[in-house]
Amino acid sequence: MRVLVVVPWEPWRVSDGIVLPMHHHLHALAGRHALTVVAGGSRSGAEQRRTGVDAALPDGVVVRWTGTGVPPGPDYVLRRLRSELSGEPAHVHWVERPALLRAVDEEARRADVVHLVGWGTAQLAARVAPVPAVHYAVDPWEPSWENRRLSRARRLADAGQRAKVGRHEARHYPQAACVVVVAESDAAHLRATVPGVHVDVVPNGVDPGPAPTPLPSAPVLGFHGAFETQANVDGATALVEQVLPRVRVTVPDARVLLVGRTPPRAVQALAERPGVELRADVPDVRAELDRVRVHVSWMPSGRGQKNKVLEALAAGRPAVVNALGASGIGPGGGLEVAPDLDAAAAAVVRLLQDDPHARAASVAARERVLQEFTWEASARGIERAWERARR
Repeated sequence: MRVLVVVPWEPWRVSDGIVLPMHHHLHALAGRHALTVVAGGSRSGAEQRRTGVDAALPDGVVVRWTGTGVPPGPDYVLRRLRSELSGEPAHVHWVERPALLRAVDEEARRADVVHLVGWGTAQLAARVAPVPAVHYAVDPWEPSWENRRLSRARRLADAGQRAKVGRHEARHYPQAACVVVVAESDAAHLRATVPGVHVDVVPNGVDPGPAPTPLPSAPVLGFHGAFETQANVDGATALVEQVLPRVRVTVPDARVLLVGRTPPRAVQALAERPGVELRADVPDVRAELDRVRVHVSWMPSGRGQKNKVLEALAAGRPAVVNALGASGIGPGGGLEVAPDLDAAAAAVVRLLQDDPHARAASVAARERVLQEFTWEASARGIERAWERARR
């Protein structure tokens, strides 16, 4: 199959939550299909490419990078003005740059399917017709709007954008052969709010990495993630302020390890409390997970699948979560979904104190990832979406 992949970011920038799964899908599917990538991006992305970061892309994938060299400030102002004129979200105008659109027009003529990756690409489904398009949204866009951690000035500048995003989804998502998200709860949201949309659920995968190290005996509760998102700030806060005190009633020496990128002041303040440690911008999250006895993702906010939970399970770390933390994964295999905070604390305490139970949960956690949540399994789901789109 000849597949045109369109992505608004550099396909070698795997720190991005949209690019990471696409990058793994490219690796898994390159040997089975003819893949061409048309990508946008920024000046910093061009610098990364010149330093050889894109060498990890699979052989045989053709990449046409059309990123901008305009500085971020002026670029945002221009896109915001265009948004007011077009009625589309400003991010659509990050995607719809002339060079990218020309490349899409040229490549779509030779494609059997167009794979539109990330928010702001759905409107291209109408542009490439009659070639069928799959829109890989990952998460619904409109309800995820508040998850971005932005300055007050930027939030004021973005006034009215969320409403435009909702209208964008309603207008363009039904034009795609299907919209792909990673969790059934998100699919249900789109089916309820976007009449005429066809939604497929394709969970993310995770790199299982080496065999897990033995569970440490120290009563360490772990949480990790990119703190650029408000959901991860909320999750870290809930662990320290709500779960940890309940656990300490029974296990007084229990402590917390927080790991993640660019922690804001609110997360840094959590680490000033007794028994709370913050490890920011670490080169290897897996090394930090080796110090954790129980992973806890008590998520007050957020959408989609929690890759942090999959990473913990892959490392053989049992996890205790709420319903949002289990989104796209579900209970079982070392993952316990607690109905409330008291139940969560009780589950954590048992994993801290009952060694046979904790060891069995560790083995089950790793095995579940190997059976259900590999990147190859995720790529097969994308491949099936392409095949259905062509029918």
